[in-house]
Parts: sequence; structure tokens; C-alpha cells
Amino acid sequence: MEKVYISNCIKYEILKICGLNTSRPYNLVTDIPLKNLGFRAKNNRCELLERRLQVIADEYNTGKQIAKGTISENITVKQCIQFLI
Repeated sequence: MEKVYISNCIKYEILKICGLNTSRPYNLVTDIPLKNLGFRAKNNRCELLERRLQVIADEYNTGKQIAKGTISENITVKQCIQFLI
């Protein structure tokens, strides 16, 4: 259950950063690259997501660290989830 909850928290943050509807984050397809959601390296969304993922990792004690430069516009939603789970 906790993995599902953390996964949905990550999806929520991705949607929120993109300015997309966050009412049903569990419906976000995990095989979609972040660039298809509006992430671009030059608009600082990748860095913002890195910070938010680290907050989630700390809050739920996953033991994971998100290093600067980990998130790029070419990775998928699923890969973001795998960084924490």
C-alpha cells in the first residue's frame, strides 16, 4: 500500500509542476516521458521535481537520495517512481 501511495504522490507532484489537472494522479501513464508533460531542462522544472522527490523520500523514509542532475526531460514517470521505491 505504501508503494502505491508514494507512487501517487510522485505522480501528483509531476502533474502539479506541469500545471496539469491533479485531481486523479493515479491515472497518469507511467511510460510517458517527462518532456511530453512539458518538462524542459531550461525551464527549471527538472530541478524543482528533484527537490520535491527528495522531500517525498525524506518524508516517507525511503532511504533514497536524489542527486542534482538526476531528473531530465527524457526520463519517464516510471523511472521517477523507481528512484524512490
